[in-house]
Amino acid sequence: MRVYADTSFLVRLVTEEPGTAVAVADYRRLGRPAMFFLPLHSLEVTNAIRQRAFHLRRSTPGGKRTAIKRETGTALDLLAKFISRRVFIESSVDMDKAIEVARSLSEKHTERLGCRGFDVLHVALALELECEAFLTSDRIQGALARAEGLDVTVSADD
Repeated sequence: MRVYADTSFLVRLVTEEPGTAVAVADYRRLGRPAMFFLPLHSLEVTNAIRQRAFHLRRSTPGGKRTAIKRETGTALDLLAKFISRRVFIESSVDMDKAIEVARSLSEKHTERLGCRGFDVLHVALALELECEAFLTSDRIQGALARAEGLDVTVSADD
């Protein structure tokens, strides 16, 4: 099965944040499929890990900041491990073509669903990669993927 996970889902697999347990349980329930990992994912996931550290440092007393650095390192190491073990399969796609598909999806669905630009882009990428399954932590993005015929798992903790 060809599986695409959006950034929100991938971040939950490598960090300890609200919703991590639900995402991990959903991933295991699906049989731990390999997932496409695009350069866009690489940028977004690593940036999300670093941004999380930034926000945690701002709200954490100085004596506890070493734990934040350790958590960030652990998340980045886990990401590298998933890539090396081909849990996340590094791939590429024609971004110009994907953006054209995203524009079409936007025209077709955004006024009804309220999709953001990256919502339609991630679904367009999944369609361009001919995926059957789409994993996300975003209900709106899940509705968009479902409307395009993908088998959707939405891992939300609320």
